[in-house]
Amino acid sequence: MNPFDKLYKPGKMTLGIEFPLDNDWSTEGNRKRLEDNRPFGVPDISNHLELAQQIDEAGFAALWMRDVPIYDPNFGDGAQLFDTLPYLGYLSAATKNILLGTAAIVLPLQQPIKLAKAAATIENLSDGRLLLGLGLGDRPVEFPMYNIDYKKDLKSLDKILTLLKKLGKQIAI
Repeated sequence: MNPFDKLYKPGKMTLGIEFPLDNDWSTEGNRKRLEDNRPFGVPDISNHLELAQQIDEAGFAALWMRDVPIYDPNFGDGAQLFDTLPYLGYLSAATKNILLGTAAIVLPLQQPIKLAKAAATIENLSDGRLLLGLGLGDRPVEFPMYNIDYKKDLKSLDKILTLLKKLGKQIAI
């Protein structure tokens, strides 16, 4: 199965949902966060397995997960602070039909062979439901923390992408 066939249907619109569905900034949400002893910006993922199953059963096309390697409180959102790929592997065991997408893995911060191996693992666990979205990153604070010179290392991204495509021929990238 090509996951894109499920995602793109000529003449039809498909819908997906992006996790986390938390980060409740209301007074009640803040109270619950403090009760749970969660730092500001860290989502409550305790019900994600159940939510993923409900989303799957409701017929949504995809469940998306953002890759935010470093929490920057000045950026404006908490986003997805947990490691995206193991998390999708966990959710793949609880779902049957929904595509599982990354929106998007910050490619310059990844080791290509390890990324291809992790993606292939999820691809197999999920029976071909992985959509591996890749991006260049948008949070400047992350790159120095990984000892990466963003402008210099962008030049090597074509090589990394070519390697990923060779390593993961069956993964929808």
